[in-house]
Amino acid sequence: MASRLFYDPIVLLRVAPLVSSTCTLLYAADQDFFLGILNQSEHDIRAKSRSLLPSYFATFFRRGVVFVVGCLAATTWSSVANLYVRRQALVARQSGWWYVASGALSIGHLFFIPLIAPSVKATIDADKEGADANASLDKWLQINRIRILTVDLGAWIASVGAVVSTLAA
Repeated sequence: MASRLFYDPIVLLRVAPLVSSTCTLLYAADQDFFLGILNQSEHDIRAKSRSLLPSYFATFFRRGVVFVVGCLAATTWSSVANLYVRRQALVARQSGWWYVASGALSIGHLFFIPLIAPSVKATIDADKEGADANASLDKWLQINRIRILTVDLGAWIASVGAVVSTLAA
């Protein structure tokens, strides 16, 4: 097939979980970095951001959730697809379990929803409730950091393991 001179669709499938898990990991790290700045005490940023946080976080979260769910779905389903397409190559290289781990850890990201939902709601509704948006964002950031260091980083490491063990010469 002439198209294989330029790219191999199987290689693209093998690499897809790594690309999408990288996007998830980088986005999570960006969230921590940029939202964390709004909660810094330096230069009175925390106090100045308090009134802005409810509307900003609502917009930020609404737009970001689409991207994150898309990346998680891409990682999960491309990992599953890898287990079925030319499976004998994965068996020969003993790399299938890396794809299983990548998909499972990607799904694991969703298990944090019950943990972050209260702080998301509290941050968005802080104006209505008369609450401290910065305090609820602190809680969200703390859970986000745990999620980054466990399932997001784990999915990425598993994806690296999958690609390296499958495509190694």
